[in-house]
Amino acid sequence: MPISSLLPTRRLLAACGLALALATTAFAQHDHKAHAHGRIELDVAVDAQRISLRMESPLHDLLGFERAPRSVAERGRVTALAEQLRAADKLFVVDAAGECRLADSVVEAPMLGLGAAAPAASAASTPAAAPDAETHADLVLTANFDCRKAAAAQHVDVRLFEAFPGVRTVAAQVAGPKGQSLTLLRKAAARLPLAGK
Repeated sequence: MPISSLLPTRRLLAACGLALALATTAFAQHDHKAHAHGRIELDVAVDAQRISLRMESPLHDLLGFERAPRSVAERGRVTALAEQLRAADKLFVVDAAGECRLADSVVEAPMLGLGAAAPAASAASTPAAAPDAETHADLVLTANFDCRKAAAAQHVDVRLFEAFPGVRTVAAQVAGPKGQSLTLLRKAAARLPLAGK
């Protein structure tokens, strides 16, 4: 077969490869939550005797930077942030009707050395994590409240806006016996209803 007859086939294969790469990228972007400064993602599950929260936030909104701390002062800020988040009952105040108390809270931010271990390859050895490179790192807080009457709780007062001035919105999803709902909270309206729509 002459080489000239293979050229259209090569072009077709290259075009198919490019289309597949673009489709894969679009799927990957759709599959993961976008890293958006000023916006926190909050998932809430209500069971018979437990209310569980999972918060995901860009580190920048909570800490002012998205990298490993570089000084004693920055390490102190990380320690203070971890302590503040572990006291999750001060940031998420569950309606007293549920008779809930904080059972546990876990903070995960591998970039800061909190929670899950950092990846095996040293972050400092990759070009993306170089001191002047722009990085995007998140923090995840998981908090569980044990409740006598979780279903009786009508709301959670979200106090993230007062604690972290960089937070502009909280996109909250609630799932429980009363149904599911999605609510966008702002500083002026920071009470999350637990009843489904």
